[in-house]
Amino acid sequence: MVNGINLFSNIANSSINTQNKCGCCCEKNSSFDELMLNLVLTLLDEENYNLVSNLSDAVRKKQQENSIVKERNLGLETINSSQNLKKVSVTASDKDTKSEIESAVKIASSKYGIDENLIKAVIKVESDFNPNCVSSAGAKGLMQLMPCNIKDLGVKNPFDIKENIDAGTRHLKEYIDKYHGNIEMGLMAYNGGPTRMVKRGVRSVNDIYKMPKETQNYVPKVMKYYRA
Repeated sequence: MVNGINLFSNIANSSINTQNKCGCCCEKNSSFDELMLNLVLTLLDEENYNLVSNLSDAVRKKQQENSIVKERNLGLETINSSQNLKKVSVTASDKDTKSEIESAVKIASSKYGIDENLIKAVIKVESDFNPNCVSSAGAKGLMQLMPCNIKDLGVKNPFDIKENIDAGTRHLKEYIDKYHGNIEMGLMAYNGGPTRMVKRGVRSVNDIYKMPKETQNYVPKVMKYYRA
């Protein structure tokens, strides 16, 4: 760009100098100067366009990175400080249900090697510890198993606490293993589906912005409970 500006300056000076020459020279130089001037202006326009385009891409990328960091560290929804315990508390409606959930989580954690607190964090976000929860999309039970998952995982009763937690934890482990132990990628697949991730070109946690807003909210919220 600097070279273009210098060239423009030289041509402008050359054009001014032609005013002191004879008419025939002026006519020839004027045509030449006009041609060169148009060339320089074209080059400058291209350089300015490329510069602005590169800056825009850089700013957009930085904004996306900042958004991901904010989501991962803070979550997209405010969680009361009373909920930010070192371990997620089971908040079932009665003691028997609470005890059964605690027991099922421990068994599933030991069986599949998934942290108890992660299982509880998923349950907290999915159903808020309501074994009879049913979503508008048809997901059922504590870990909100979809009909296709219920069939694939061989679940007979998705509202059964032990069966739901066992199947949900097994399903979560499959996704975490699929992404080489990356919990956030596993959660992204658990909520948004691995097929959608592939179609949208999600290759790392930093690509979460390519997923639906629900998934963008879901992953940092579960991680907030898990890491609290």
